[in-house]
Amino acid sequence: MTTTEIDIQKINHVKEVFAPISLSNEDILRILESYKDKRIYDKKRYHTKLKHDPVYIEKQKNATKKWILNNPEKHKLSLDKTKDRRKLQVKLNYYRKTNQLDKFKTKFPILWDKVLQLHLPHSPIQQSST
Repeated sequence: MTTTEIDIQKINHVKEVFAPISLSNEDILRILESYKDKRIYDKKRYHTKLKHDPVYIEKQKNATKKWILNNPEKHKLSLDKTKDRRKLQVKLNYYRKTNQLDKFKTKFPILWDKVLQLHLPHSPIQQSST
């Protein structure tokens, strides 16, 4: 799809959502552009300022703990969904760190196919010599 086709799809979606409000295509494009700019700004701000701020980290940890306490079923469901992937990642990391990926490929061919399918990093991990 070209960008104009994507823009047209986005415009049509916005028109469906905001049917009672009459907006021109130019207004919708302006709104989408400002949203895109805000997302870029927020992403850059997170990676440059917030990510390493201890106050922000503590605030996020507390919010996460509160959510887990208030939503134990959702949390359990989320863990169950990712359990297989996490187990696979742990096993793969062991073989990556010990530079035995060939052994992993031959010993677990089904898991290796899954690694490729999930696009998990599978190059050997270089040990630092310090």
